[in-house]
Amino acid sequence: MKITFITVSTPGIKSLIEAGKEINRQYPNILDLNLYYGKEEMNDEKSKKMAEDIKNSHLVFVDLMGSPSSIAKSVYIGLESCNGNIVPYGSSAREYMRLGSFTMKGMTDGKNKKKMNMAAIEKMKSTAETLGKIMPGKMRDMKNYFSILKYFKVADKSNILNMLYLMLRDYGNINEIPRLLEPREVEEVGICNPETMRFYKNYEEYEKDFPFDIKKPTVAILFYGHKYPVDTSSCVGEIKKRIEKFANVIPIAISGAFTKNEKKIKDVILKSTKTSVDIILNFMSFRLGAGPMGGEPQAGIDLLKKADVPYFHPYFMSRRRIKEWEESIQGCSTSEMMISVMLPELDGCIETYPVGAMTEPRYDMEFDIRTDELVIIEERVDKLISRIRSYINLRKKENKDKRIAIICYNYPPGESNIFGGAFLDTFSSVENILKNLKDKGYKVNPLTKEELMGIFTAGGIVNSGKYSDSWEKMIKYPDKKYREELKKSSDYEDIIKEWGPSPGSIMVNDNNEFLIPGIIEGNIFIGLQPTRGVHEEIEKVYHDKTLPPHHQYSGFYKWIKDEFKADAIIHVGTHGTLEFLKGKECGMSGNCYPDKLLSDIPHIYLYYCGNPSESTIAKRRSYANIISYQPPVFVQGELYGEFAGLISMIDNYHQSLSLAPQSSDDILSSIWELAEKLNMPKNLDNIEGELYRMKKSLIPKGLHIFGKGYTPEEAREYAKGLLRYNRNGILSIRELITRANGCSLDALLDNDQYETIREIDEEAEKIIDYYFENRKLKKSKYINENNKDEFIKSLEYGCTIIESSQKNYEMEGLMRVLEGKYNPAKLAGDIYRHPEILPSGYNLYQFDPRLIPTKIAYKRGEKICLNTLDAYKKEENSYPLSTAVVLWGLETSRTQGETFSQILAYLGVRVSESSNEWDPKYDIIPIEELERPRIDVTINICGFFRDMFPNLIVSLNEIFERLWKSDESDEENYFKRNSKRIYKKLLDKGYDEEEAKELAISRVFGPKEGSYGTGITKIIETKNWEKEEQLGKAYIDSLQHVYNGKVHGKRVEGLYEENLKTVEIISQIRSNHEYEITDLDHYYEYFGGLSKSVEMVKGQKAKMYITDTTGDRVLSESVEKSIERGIRTRVLNPKWIDGMLEHKYHGVQKIADRFENVLGLAATTNSVEEWIYEDMYDSYVDNEELRKRLIENNPFAYMDILEQMTEYYNRGYWKADKEKIDKIKELYLELEGNIEENL
Repeated sequence: MKITFITVSTPGIKSLIEAGKEINRQYPNILDLNLYYGKEEMNDEKSKKMAEDIKNSHLVFVDLMGSPSSIAKSVYIGLESCNGNIVPYGSSAREYMRLGSFTMKGMTDGKNKKKMNMAAIEKMKSTAETLGKIMPGKMRDMKNYFSILKYFKVADKSNILNMLYLMLRDYGNINEIPRLLEPREVEEVGICNPETMRFYKNYEEYEKDFPFDIKKPTVAILFYGHKYPVDTSSCVGEIKKRIEKFANVIPIAISGAFTKNEKKIKDVILKSTKTSVDIILNFMSFRLGAGPMGGEPQAGIDLLKKADVPYFHPYFMSRRRIKEWEESIQGCSTSEMMISVMLPELDGCIETYPVGAMTEPRYDMEFDIRTDELVIIEERVDKLISRIRSYINLRKKENKDKRIAIICYNYPPGESNIFGGAFLDTFSSVENILKNLKDKGYKVNPLTKEELMGIFTAGGIVNSGKYSDSWEKMIKYPDKKYREELKKSSDYEDIIKEWGPSPGSIMVNDNNEFLIPGIIEGNIFIGLQPTRGVHEEIEKVYHDKTLPPHHQYSGFYKWIKDEFKADAIIHVGTHGTLEFLKGKECGMSGNCYPDKLLSDIPHIYLYYCGNPSESTIAKRRSYANIISYQPPVFVQGELYGEFAGLISMIDNYHQSLSLAPQSSDDILSSIWELAEKLNMPKNLDNIEGELYRMKKSLIPKGLHIFGKGYTPEEAREYAKGLLRYNRNGILSIRELITRANGCSLDALLDNDQYETIREIDEEAEKIIDYYFENRKLKKSKYINENNKDEFIKSLEYGCTIIESSQKNYEMEGLMRVLEGKYNPAKLAGDIYRHPEILPSGYNLYQFDPRLIPTKIAYKRGEKICLNTLDAYKKEENSYPLSTAVVLWGLETSRTQGETFSQILAYLGVRVSESSNEWDPKYDIIPIEELERPRIDVTINICGFFRDMFPNLIVSLNEIFERLWKSDESDEENYFKRNSKRIYKKLLDKGYDEEEAKELAISRVFGPKEGSYGTGITKIIETKNWEKEEQLGKAYIDSLQHVYNGKVHGKRVEGLYEENLKTVEIISQIRSNHEYEITDLDHYYEYFGGLSKSVEMVKGQKAKMYITDTTGDRVLSESVEKSIERGIRTRVLNPKWIDGMLEHKYHGVQKIADRFENVLGLAATTNSVEEWIYEDMYDSYVDNEELRKRLIENNPFAYMDILEQMTEYYNRGYWKADKEKIDKIKELYLELEGNIEENL
């Protein structure tokens, strides 16, 4: 009998080899066993042989969990022609299932024919086990099918031998084989010694072999009780032995579904021992309460909350060999990142790094197959053990004895940027933290924010200060110990080559001592994270993006561990630089700098709740236990100054048309005169639209103080902002009013009916305010018996938001983690799109990448595509041949895939109805339905997108492959047209046909492996550039690395530029209220860098569009208009300025950032109008009253503003007259003198 196995199970293959050889010895010529390992790519010859073996087999066993697509393709080719029995294991190939007379017909799940109805299968399984023993035919075959699955799940030799006997006897008609033994099954849940796989009835029985020591802490270990797809028991056993040296262990083997065994799992973890557990260590993939077959995730989270201990999730890499992992910058594989890192993060896990991987393969000649097995990674296990000890220390040590390092930022280095952090008043936040530490019994003198400012600014404790050399106030650390350790480092030569011998020249005194910028108050260290060194040695800004840390940077963290002896590190605010140091992308090793520098110290990170991308990197690369903090309240920008007068004129004009038409022309002339003065367009509808957006734009009011929730007034502002938009069955009050009025809000906006819209807004505000005040409806002509329930539903939703947004668990969350307790996780993102993000004070996770794009995101992405194509067609009367899109991880997680959907829409692709989270599918829209050509797209990703959404990169490359193979003309398929051109060029360069094709259809470009940004922001910061072309070149150098099915971040000379040559549209979205494009440096870094690169390659600019998706309507416009709005609504808006200046020192610090961003946008897009510089000068330099407030707030940062104004002029962007430049220089020198005199 010919039997073929294709499987990813290493224990399965090992046992199949042993059992197959035994059968062939005892019963020659009855078994023709063919084995194929489904985890590894095969050459063409072996793939064809596999397909042929499948075709000719009497029985085929198919297990393709996570197999490469090329293997799956060959398997399916063989299955299509196979007339024998087919037994699928797992979800793959279930549609082919047949065993005797039994098939899976009728077992599929409605919409998706390949997704099985698990309830029906469980019922069928129960019936088969009852009746299959006594009934022949279909019932017997059904029982056999489930028996085969059970045999294979445990996969020891005995089970596999009996499984083969069953196949031979019942489907090969071979009767001389021995009598079958029933499948040996393991308990679904039980206390089990992984070294022997012996199960115990209860902990009391286990305690006889492993006595419980009440003086020791207790660690619960969760691991797989079965052997599929790898046998983890020996590795878990080895780790268990090491933990037993200092802790009691409860080893819990799990083979069944959590939901089915929930009570037993809870009882074993929570009730087994005399004392409660101190750590839960889970080595199983997926979520605790749910796996690939479903489950209840909340049940797992409830258990973790009940246990209330740190939840560790180290993992075993069954798809990486140790050597392969050591040499890989990517680290763990994409599939392992998804199931062993991303999914467990949803449960609030910490400490995700590999502790085991596969050995080098051994070859079996008889079966022509290579096998390997799982072993521990010694160094990683040592790391795990040391970090378990450190977290137990937090649980056991009294607060009065704990030593905590609080690390703030000073980036860029110097006096103007001390204690930076996104949306955070860090001085006030640290004051608040110190006070709470004192209240909790920590030994500390709770300094005020004023005292902290005096120490770190006037006191001169600063990184590479410009005005201060008060080194005597800093902590000194001789470099001897560091130097000894450095010599043992694997990166010794790289560090010496880059920074010279220790101690180097950065933050070092004349005695060759490292200067540690910080103070010790009791048991608390408050310090500044070291600089990266590029501002002190600016030539390094163009160097390798994975620049090793300089000596003092490493020395700083070594001092914290060895000299200060920190029990925990707290990094304050978004974000520092530690997590971006050289190392693997995910699945860190001991040679990765974040891992080295943190050592075994628990890492707590206070992070902005709206940043899923960078917080994810902090967790995975620096083991951060995140405590989220909320944004400041957002308020309407309103109209100020002469803008308020302009809208008043427009109202008068509309009234005059009916009441006093003779005055209309005079009013209109006045409108044009004022509009020209305010640099507004000479079009009344456009002016009204712009003024409306200015007034209604949401702007952050000041900064957040850690631990402080919204006040009742701020909570009402937030709720009012939410009620402007429709969401999940909750209609906006504006929408309800327009419906009552018999019209549509979209129609009013589309037809520029801004006078009517303003009236609706005013009525909506009255209705909302009245309800919030009185908890009943206001009398209104728009509210009636038919719609009052809808109004109440929306307004009650607003009331719940008011209540929830005043809660704040930030300080409580921080104190809990410092005491070694469980830190539940919440979604990170936009609080207006996802209000459930608040209250803050929790760990964070990204949106599940398997669910991207959502249906709403796809519709909005399609609209972005149509908007930009329509805008281009309106100007050029044709479709663009190619577009270039910036695709960020931050945006993708927050919008759940708007830009990704935009890309699909350009290509004429949509999400298939049969798609699901484990098996994404996309449909190519027929050209006849699309009614336009497929537009080519060059995709520019950041490192965060690469690390967070590798599955989407895979999907895109599969789509490109299908578009290449489509039977469409060059006029119909611009993607194919451009690919053919590039393909020919690659062939001319000497590439072979297959590689040329792979590269020609590649469209995803980004930073190289392990790198995240482009370096452009540092070039702008350091002013280390002469020509704009340097910025474009830096962008190309950074983003030219291709990501396709075969290569991961490979630089291919000229390929990126070939794609840029045909780009006619550059597009990016603005997806949140936090940032206009003038507020965030990454906009000029990516959108600007891309724009300049296209201009360099083509010799002319492409159309540049920014699409605003912050509201219900998707609005696309030129980058010039987007810049202007950012300037008007924030930088020049007194309401925004006043909010910033409420925060001493930080206010001007944040304002100065915007001045630098304007320079970046000017240099990369050339789209900053002259009036912007003039108005910034008038507000920030010529306005004496404001100038005094700015200088009082932060004189150092105000000097940065003056420097930027000078940069605008020196680089030719601002055509200022001499008097203005002289005034700036005079102010600068005066300030400099005052500062030097007072220091």
